[in-house]
Amino acid sequence: MLNTEKFIVTTETGFDALAAPWRQLETQVAHLLPFQTFDWNRAWWAVFSDSSWFHKDELAICTLYQEQQLVAVMPLTNTHVGLHNLFIYRYVRPFGADPNLTEIRVPLALPAYTETILQQWEDLSKQETFGLTEFQIIHTRQHAAHFLATNSAMHPLEARDIPNFILQLDTDWPNFKTGLKRNIKESLRHCYNSLARDNLQIKLQVWRGNAAVLQNINTFYALHGARAMAKNTVEHPDYFADDRHRAFILALLDSPFASRIILFGLELDGKTVAMRMAFAMGDELYLYYSGYDLQYAKYSIMTTLQAEIIQWGFTQGLKRINLSVGGDVSKTRWEPGVIDYAEYQCVKNSPWRRNLGKTILKVRKLRKSWSASKQE
Repeated sequence: MLNTEKFIVTTETGFDALAAPWRQLETQVAHLLPFQTFDWNRAWWAVFSDSSWFHKDELAICTLYQEQQLVAVMPLTNTHVGLHNLFIYRYVRPFGADPNLTEIRVPLALPAYTETILQQWEDLSKQETFGLTEFQIIHTRQHAAHFLATNSAMHPLEARDIPNFILQLDTDWPNFKTGLKRNIKESLRHCYNSLARDNLQIKLQVWRGNAAVLQNINTFYALHGARAMAKNTVEHPDYFADDRHRAFILALLDSPFASRIILFGLELDGKTVAMRMAFAMGDELYLYYSGYDLQYAKYSIMTTLQAEIIQWGFTQGLKRINLSVGGDVSKTRWEPGVIDYAEYQCVKNSPWRRNLGKTILKVRKLRKSWSASKQE
C-alpha cells in the first residue's frame, strides 16, 4: 500500500501520544471490543507492567500509518528474563497477560490493514539474536492461521481456540424468545413463574458511569465472590479478590472508559441479588463478569438477569450483545453466533529453538498440573 509507514512505540511518552489517533481509530472500526481501546490498554500497562532486576516488561506497540493516519495498532509487551540485552528468555505477547481480565487480545485495525499489522510479528522475530523468544500471536483463527502459513520464519508450538459468542438483536424480544429452543424457553418460564409464585417483585437496575458504578462496585465484588463459592455448576475463580484487579477497574473508572461501564442489578423486593458488569460499545453491549447471592440460586436468578439485560438491549436499540468467551451452556443455550479466535505460541523457526520451546511448554504444563493437584 502506498505511503504506509510502521513504527514500534517503546516509551510511555510515545504511548500517551497515541491517545488521540488511537481513539479516533476506535470510531472507525465496527464491533469494537473494550480490550482494543486506548483507555483499557493504558490502564492495563499502568497496573500490570512489571520491572525488576531479572524481569522487565518493555513496551512494543506496533503501529501502522497510511498517509499519516493511524490505521492499525497492536500493543505488545516485550518481557525479558535475564540481564536485559543478555536475556536468556524473552516473551513477546499482546497486552492482557492477566488472570482473564482481558478476555480477547487482538489488534485494532481497519479491515484493509488486518494482515499488514500482523506482518510486524515477522519484523520482531528478526530482531532476535540471543536467547529464546516465545511469541504469542492472537487473532481470528482465519487471519492467524494464514499469517503463520505464509511466514515460515515463525514456528507454532501450540494453539488454543478462543470462541466468542455473539447474540444478534435483529427483531424484538417476543420474536427473539419465540425462536429459542425448548429448554431455554422452559428455563425462562421457571425463572419468572417461581418468582411470581413466591410474590417476589423483579426490578432491573442499570448503574452507568463513574459515580453510579463506584457507589455499587463493592456489592458487585461481594456477589462475584459469592458466585465463586458456588458448587455443582461451572466453576469460576473470584477474579476481583486480588487488590491489583480492583485497582485496574478503578483505573478504568478514572479514565474516559468510565462512560462505557455499566452495572446491571437484579432486585427482588428491593434487594440486589445478582449483578453483571458490562461495557457499552456503540450499538453493541459486551457482557463481562457477574455474581449472585447463593441464597436465591433456586430461582435461577442469573438466567433471569440475562433475560432482563437482553430485553433492555432491545429497548435501547442495540444490534448485538457479546456474551464474551468460553463455551459454557450459559452462553450457548441462547443460540448465539460465534467468532473463532486462536492463540498460538510460537518461536523463531530454527531446530534448537523449536526443541527448547517444546521443552519449556512441557515444563509449564507440568507445573500447572502440579499446582492444580496441590490445591485439591
